[in-house]
Amino acid sequence: MPTLRTLIRILPAAFAFVVGYSGRAADVAVQTLEHLNGLRGIQVPKEKEKTAELNARMDSTWEFVRKHREVALPVVETELKRAIAADPADQFFLLDMAFLLTQENGTKDATLAVGALERLDPAAEVIRANWKELFDFVMRLGAGGGETDRYLAQVDRIYFSNKEDVTFFLAPHYVQLNPLDVACMVYGVTGQAGASHLAHRLALPGADQKRILVILSAIGSEVDVPTVNQVMTSATDEETIARCVTFMAEVGGPSGRAAVLARNPRNLSAAAQKKFDQSRRQVERLGFDSLVAGLTEISQNRVSDRKLRQLLDRMEENNGEDSETPPAMVATSGLPTHEVLAQMKRIRARSFRRETNHVFEDLPIANAIINALQYRLAAEAHRAKA
Repeated sequence: MPTLRTLIRILPAAFAFVVGYSGRAADVAVQTLEHLNGLRGIQVPKEKEKTAELNARMDSTWEFVRKHREVALPVVETELKRAIAADPADQFFLLDMAFLLTQENGTKDATLAVGALERLDPAAEVIRANWKELFDFVMRLGAGGGETDRYLAQVDRIYFSNKEDVTFFLAPHYVQLNPLDVACMVYGVTGQAGASHLAHRLALPGADQKRILVILSAIGSEVDVPTVNQVMTSATDEETIARCVTFMAEVGGPSGRAAVLARNPRNLSAAAQKKFDQSRRQVERLGFDSLVAGLTEISQNRVSDRKLRQLLDRMEENNGEDSETPPAMVATSGLPTHEVLAQMKRIRARSFRRETNHVFEDLPIANAIINALQYRLAAEAHRAKA
């Protein structure tokens, strides 16, 4: 039980909660505040012993809140609201409590969690020291799908030009995500919303087009072709054009292919024209059949449409993790093409939730399937009009 001195110290903050409860619930509300008060004003410890003590304090707070969530979570919500409004911002408290709420309440507290994210300073020492927790928090928030526009604005601020890796041990592997990996994840986990946001940025004056194009080549689709084509049409430097062509070839579908074939290279230097002509010949050979042929090389196994539906549903549930689904069968099945394409895009977005390097091993296959389905869907639409 808290001492009288402790009760006097925290009573003003606790009053709003205690008055709504009686007996044991009131005591839990007071104890929750005691735990939260232990996480205020945290700075980076200089000694290992203090780091261990702080970690134990954090674990104890999370454990207590989870054990008494019905009473404790509303206390956390109210204290986080106060912390968001406070000046100066208590960086660690904002991060830790917002992350706790996203873990426990999901999208229910998305507005509150984004409010905390907006107050975080990525250059603060204590945030740098908890870079992995910030990444986990951002990924959980992005996966939830709430307040997406505000979320993406903060992803721009924190991660677009970020140069810091995210590293951690996830048994049995040591995971190291470079800044571009991280960017693909924090944008890609939102699905088409993240791709459309980047495509919009691509068209803005002074945009870092090369970086955006790399990310879009991982998370984009045929939807983003018009904006990328504007850049490809006006660009004259080899690197920007090459990245546009990569996007068009890997995720741009038939309209991406058509855009590359229609690009007039006359405004390019002789060297750039030669390189573009080589790329264009490769893109010209792209199509549904060539993509399926590449997918068949990965696996020649066959499954029924019914079994494939089960495998796709399980893949989506497992955030893209899969070792049974024959990739070519996804592109050639008798299932409705538009449904499979939409599901593959959801699977790709969900795969980023795994937060490991393995995501980027699977990503080229997922994108090849998506690209093949885009070609198939266009062919079906053409036949329907004929």
